[in-house]
Amino acid sequence: MVRGGRGPVSDPHDELLLAIQRLGRLMGSRQVSSRLAEAAGARVSQQGVQILRVLLRHGEQPVAGLAAAAQMDISAVSRQLHPLEDAGLVRRGTAADDGRVALVSLTPAGRRLAERIREVGVQHLRDSLRDWSAADTRHLARLMSRLVDDLQQTEVPTPE
Repeated sequence: MVRGGRGPVSDPHDELLLAIQRLGRLMGSRQVSSRLAEAAGARVSQQGVQILRVLLRHGEQPVAGLAAAAQMDISAVSRQLHPLEDAGLVRRGTAADDGRVALVSLTPAGRRLAERIREVGVQHLRDSLRDWSAADTRHLARLMSRLVDDLQQTEVPTPE
C-alpha cells in the first residue's frame, strides 16, 4: 500500500482502519443487501432487511429500541414498518403496561423470512471462509467483538 507517494504504509493501525472501512462499505452496500435478500426470496429494502434482522435477534421491540438497535432514525424505521406490515412480515401492538408504547414484532411469515435472510448471510460467510480453520474463524469473531466493544468505549480524540 502506498500513501501520498511516500512509500509503503507500515502503521498497522492505518492498515486496520482501511480494512475496517472496506468491510463497512461492503456490509453496508445496497448491492450486497439486495443480493442477500434476493437469494432469500425477499422483496424487502436494505433498511427493511435490517429491521427484520434486529427483530429476529432481539425479539419484540419498542419502535425507539428498534431504531437504536438497527442504527436508524425513528422516522426511517416508521417509514420502513409500513411496507413490512403491508407484506405481513411485522405487526405493531402496544405495551401491556403502557398503551402509549408501540411494540413491533415479527409475524410467523416475517420470522421465516428473517431466518432465511440470516441463513443466506451465514452461508455466504461460510463459503467465503471455507479455507479458514474453525479455530481461526472463532478467533476472528472474538477479536472483532473485542474491537467493536473497545471502539464503542473509547472517546474520539479532539484535534489539538
